[in-house]
Amino acid sequence: MLRRIPFTLLVCLVFCLSIFFPESPLAAGPDESLDILLRPNQAPPMAAPAVQRPRGSRTTRVAIVPPALAGISKVKPEICGPLGCSPFAQPLVPILPAPKMGQWEMSVQFIFANMRGSIAWPRYTPWVGWWGTENNADFNGDLKLPSYQVWPQFTASYHFRPNWAVRYMILGNQLSGGGWIDTWFLFGNSWNTSFLYGQQANTKFTHTYQRVGLVYDAIRTCNAKVSVFADWVHTDERIEANCSYCGPWWNSVWSNSINSAIAGLEFQRAIRTAPNGGSLSWDCKAGGIFLDNVEGWDVEVGARYSIPLNCGRAGYMKGGYRLVDLKKSQYDFLFKNTIQGGFVEGGFIF
Repeated sequence: MLRRIPFTLLVCLVFCLSIFFPESPLAAGPDESLDILLRPNQAPPMAAPAVQRPRGSRTTRVAIVPPALAGISKVKPEICGPLGCSPFAQPLVPILPAPKMGQWEMSVQFIFANMRGSIAWPRYTPWVGWWGTENNADFNGDLKLPSYQVWPQFTASYHFRPNWAVRYMILGNQLSGGGWIDTWFLFGNSWNTSFLYGQQANTKFTHTYQRVGLVYDAIRTCNAKVSVFADWVHTDERIEANCSYCGPWWNSVWSNSINSAIAGLEFQRAIRTAPNGGSLSWDCKAGGIFLDNVEGWDVEVGARYSIPLNCGRAGYMKGGYRLVDLKKSQYDFLFKNTIQGGFVEGGFIF
């Protein structure tokens, strides 16, 4: 009787512990309880395979999901940038390459232009019977100058302050033409020079258009720039015409220089930047010419593609449409000239 009392108490104690601690390692089997006590931080076992049975089929398919992907519901796509591909990379922000303080910008432009114009010299016919009639000689129809020609332009600017730059520009060409005159007009001193119907004329036109002035960047950000410019404009015009069989006393030369001013705005804005650093941007300019009895416009609309180089330098190509219109009127002459057409331009920022 005395031998059964300790065994009965021990059984009651184990039974009570199993009730109060049902998830204890001791609740497992004898072998499993030892493994759980020795390795408490072990990862949970692999999830059971998910069994799917398609409709109309007695076969089953087993899809095994790895434990590492069991809790993933959505995967973010990778975004590639200049530094590589990463799921945490941000989309590329358009960057506008622009000269900094102490840098130069030089470019060469070629305008495939349609040149039109006229000269009235003398402006009013002084002959009796035609007094007060305005004279006019068309460049293409009367003086037989070619209409289409390539006009080159060179531009250089230096940024001496973060938002200030000085710029110089020159545009010019020389045209030669000739042919039989099929209308009547005057050119030169009306008392001894006249071009009549049926004569053959040889003409030469030299035009030089220069600008020098200041450019101020009123708005300048990483992807846009708005500038205000004011330039002094100087043009040299020379028209030489002669009759091929009338002798040297029929030669007439008109030469004049125009000194005026131009003021306007420039707008540049980046559209897209490629992963390699190339940037596509708008590049537009517009200015009005005034002073010294001169009226005119200089408008340029185009797009630019820039390629970054080492040490903050860049090269670019540009294309668009250009219009340069000049008109000067005085009592003794009236001069008009228009150059318009598409253009291509290449330049460097260094």
